Amino acid sequence: MAVFLAVANRKGGVGKSTVSVMLAHALAVHGGKRVLLIDLDSQCNASLILMGGHGWNEARKAGKTIADYFYDLFDGIPANARDYVSKNAGDVSATNGKPAPISLVPGSLLLEDIQGELYLKQANQSNIPDVVANRVRGRMESLIRRFEGDYDVVILDCAPGLSFAALAALKTADKVIVPFRPDYVSQLAVDRVAMLIEDTRNLDDLSEIPMDDRRYACLANYVRNDDKDYMMIEEISLVHPVLETFLPQRNGIANAFDYIGQLRSIDAKYSDAAGDVKELYQEISRIIDTISANKKTKVAVS
Repeated sequence: MAVFLAVANRKGGVGKSTVSVMLAHALAVHGGKRVLLIDLDSQCNASLILMGGHGWNEARKAGKTIADYFYDLFDGIPANARDYVSKNAGDVSATNGKPAPISLVPGSLLLEDIQGELYLKQANQSNIPDVVANRVRGRMESLIRRFEGDYDVVILDCAPGLSFAALAALKTADKVIVPFRPDYVSQLAVDRVAMLIEDTRNLDDLSEIPMDDRRYACLANYVRNDDKDYMMIEEISLVHPVLETFLPQRNGIANAFDYIGQLRSIDAKYSDAAGDVKELYQEISRIIDTISANKKTKVAVS
């Protein structure tokens, strides 16, 4: 039974795709998990990091992207979800020297257009916008869940807006990781996405939900060795659950996301940031273990 992790923020430029790929690398290599990353961002950054421009272009031409998957299967056409998955994605090796067990449903530049087409198709059956929107989102959610049996962890790399796919991902996720830069603009963005995830109207309502019970955790990214950054992280942690791990500005992180097409170890991939990746893995793996245990308990009780 897979654990679903969404990586999301209403703001762009906070490192959602890089964090998604970093988690995929860490969970596959350090944890030996079977990982699937679903690229729900039409910028396709996670796909380009994991398969390079040529590989992504081949998937696009073959009709094996997330947009093709949603469009082809939306109306219940009998097709195999596995046909849209690219296996052995990335250029990081497992501890045995073989490709890390990472699979990818590649992103698509056409995802936004496809979502619009699917909305219009559903609008023919109802003239109530909310009903149509909920139907599209719900169908996408069920399609995302089709991958549940094949993987230990499914990572959903979300676009910054409120697309149907992003909303479906937030609904599906067992935990939402919210990367943020330690600045005031990001603080407002974290507030907004947190209220969306927890379905609250304002921060007062959000504050009534205990930190440990919330479905999201924030991750400070691009952190400088600066008191102002640390003070901002502290300020955000007063309102939102924030991971103990933070990702500093390091060359190892900045350079890790160039696809070279040849296998190398995760330590070689991240160089001076390898320790940060390991630390993030350890914290996220504890969250995943807790979620998995709770899921098993629910199944046993039911």
